[in-house]
Amino acid sequence: MAQDSVGLYSEYQFWMGKLSVWGQASSSETQQDICHHLPQFQEFLRQIYEVLKEMDSGTVIERFPTIGQLLAKTCWNPFILAYDESQKILIWCLCCLINKEPQNSGESKLNSWTRAVRKPPKYFEQRNHVARCEF
Repeated sequence: MAQDSVGLYSEYQFWMGKLSVWGQASSSETQQDICHHLPQFQEFLRQIYEVLKEMDSGTVIERFPTIGQLLAKTCWNPFILAYDESQKILIWCLCCLINKEPQNSGESKLNSWTRAVRKPPKYFEQRNHVARCEF
């Protein structure tokens, strides 16, 4: 398990970097890079979900203090969200962050943020206009 955690942490850092780059550019090269990495990114999100679903929200924030940034950057990337599978896994991850009975203001804020992020951006509805990857 410790080895898995180290690997996941390393991947987490890699994908945070990729999401930052992808969020700052909208060139055809960026789109190609997203398309090239999308299957691996979806697998990474699945792995994150498997970890998140076993933790309470407090533990999630302790182990992954920037999880909100990672998920938010994913939420606002139209090339990633052009795929139902990406949307589904992302929603699963976001749902893991909701605490049914928040114990403090931090957990309440996390709940509010998560609920706000789960509302689909306008391009969810317009995703047919986004170029999709060819696999």
